[in-house]
Amino acid sequence: MPSAVAQPVVLLMEDSDDDAFFFKRTLRQVGFTGALTHVTDGAEAVAHLERTLRADGTPLPDLVFLDLKIPRLNGFEVLEWIRGQSFVRPLDVAVLSGSEHAGDVERALALGATTYYVKPILAQQLKLRLAAWQEKQSPRAGAENVPAASARTSAP
Repeated sequence: MPSAVAQPVVLLMEDSDDDAFFFKRTLRQVGFTGALTHVTDGAEAVAHLERTLRADGTPLPDLVFLDLKIPRLNGFEVLEWIRGQSFVRPLDVAVLSGSEHAGDVERALALGATTYYVKPILAQQLKLRLAAWQEKQSPRAGAENVPAASARTSAP
């Protein structure tokens, strides 16, 4: 992905150092050169997102990747909190979880997650996710910035 192409602001909510390392490595593999913020628990994630609501210069993330099993506030609690906020635009939240349980997938999507990936996210999945965001940013997407269809995927 050339650096001249618009890059999203990404927020990663992941408590595992290993999983965060592999996510960041996969981002580099697909040519991501944008801004990445990494938080390690749900309370830290909420605090970061609250700063965007206060318009203190903290950029609202374009793409959020959320682990469900994070400390202090779990991923479901973070999704519930996000659902109750009034961001300048809806957050595009992809769950990135080790759980393949259908109940977890259904609950995450019902709480507003855009898509659900089972860890580790594959380079092709991440590339498609970034491409979908870039497509939304293109002039062809129209003034209303209609979101591209999102695949609700669970990879083995």
